[in-house]
Amino acid sequence: MRNSLKKIIFVLAILLIATGIKAQTVIINDNCKDAYSNILSLKFEDAQLLISAEKIQNPSNIYILYLENYIDFLKVTISEDQELFQLLKEKVSVRINKIEKLDDTSVYKKYLIGNINLQWATARVKFGEYATAAFEINRAYRLLELNNEEFPEFMPNSITLGILHIMIGIIPDSYNWILNLISMHGDVIQGQNELKFALEECENNSQYIFLKDEVLFYMGMINLSLNPDKNFGNYLLSKLKHTNNKNLLLKYLAINTNMKMGNNKEALKIFSTIDTNQNYYTFYYLNYLHGECLLRNMNTTMAKQQFKIFLNDFTGQNYIKRGWQKTGWANLIEGDTASYQNAMHNVLSHGNTNIDADKNAESTAKSKTIPNIDLLKCRLLFDGGYYFKARSILKNINYDSLSSEERAEVSYRFGRIEQRLDNTIDAKIYYKQTIETSSSFTTYYVANSALLLGNIYEVESDTIRAIHYYNVCLSLEFNQYRNSIRGKAKQGLNRVSNISD
Repeated sequence: MRNSLKKIIFVLAILLIATGIKAQTVIINDNCKDAYSNILSLKFEDAQLLISAEKIQNPSNIYILYLENYIDFLKVTISEDQELFQLLKEKVSVRINKIEKLDDTSVYKKYLIGNINLQWATARVKFGEYATAAFEINRAYRLLELNNEEFPEFMPNSITLGILHIMIGIIPDSYNWILNLISMHGDVIQGQNELKFALEECENNSQYIFLKDEVLFYMGMINLSLNPDKNFGNYLLSKLKHTNNKNLLLKYLAINTNMKMGNNKEALKIFSTIDTNQNYYTFYYLNYLHGECLLRNMNTTMAKQQFKIFLNDFTGQNYIKRGWQKTGWANLIEGDTASYQNAMHNVLSHGNTNIDADKNAESTAKSKTIPNIDLLKCRLLFDGGYYFKARSILKNINYDSLSSEERAEVSYRFGRIEQRLDNTIDAKIYYKQTIETSSSFTTYYVANSALLLGNIYEVESDTIRAIHYYNVCLSLEFNQYRNSIRGKAKQGLNRVSNISD
């Protein structure tokens, strides 16, 4: 009897060990890859069906936790819903604890935990949890660097490390002491090269092809957040044409890229290809962007409709002030000054000022100034890539009736148009004129003129002048778009300084 009991205990122990080993596995099969694709397409319900099927077929597959976390992260990032964030963030530690049960020899253990930390650090920044976000970024950095040392042939390391190194590279100089304190190192060029390597591997290795869309998205969004490169933009758009046509996240990237490049017509075409019958997660920021595109096309009626959807239904706080301001612009272009002033009142009473666009909208609302309609139209037409129409407005403007600050904007707008039309000689003249005659103003025109002169001279390989104008930009006092403009100037200065060394 005693021997029989021993045998039963022995068998149970073997079963428990076997179960334990099975519970500590990562399986990336077609189910998981298809779920991943649906997640990146923002088709979360479709992805969840595949995940549910995977739970039945392979209940011990740890990768399921990562897929579910990815859905939660994207939901809170896109919706900016405070209640949803509070609910879903509670699941993070539970998932990490389960992943930590993987054997240390697993290539996925540190990778998955590091990725989850980085994802939620990004989400926490949106909700003001900066201390926890900093801790999670540091943890992600440590885990991925260590994983890369232990498994240097594991390509997915390069994706997350590329993002981390770029993030480290764009941290303002005033915070460098923190990086030195915790020994985090990296720069933009290093990170971009890591992402380029990852993309090549995805295209040439069938094992990683399911990660290609994700790498493209990161590369594109990083390019947009730095100093958008026209050549890279065209390269990216050519890649996106051959991706999944039902991937809403990549459509968003293509729209954003076209808008930054002044291809408003192309952006509007992409909006028309979005299949509303697909089971996409609601993405109200796309309504905001659609409103912008329509406003740049002077379609004020439809633009206001899109802004209204965004402002009424979006649960977050970012771009709310900007949405009201642009609603006001549409009213002003229509000649309705009263509705413009009402919209600007809403700027002051809604949203917050976490981002430059909203800060600028609030500053303008507080000033109670009414924009010059011709200059406003010129600005919008320029942003849409309608350069000749914009230039025509400037040429016919009543210059004598303008204030000194408005005249500064005219020279700045001429410079922007000529630069986009590749007339860099004229562009430089207008930018220098803006700096020389308007240095006493605190508007962003002067600083951005210096930044763009630095860009032109950098392209022309005139390192001395490029450094000079990047430094001019950094020496100026201004509030509008300050973080964005100064960040780009610092990146430009780093690039040309490395060349001169």
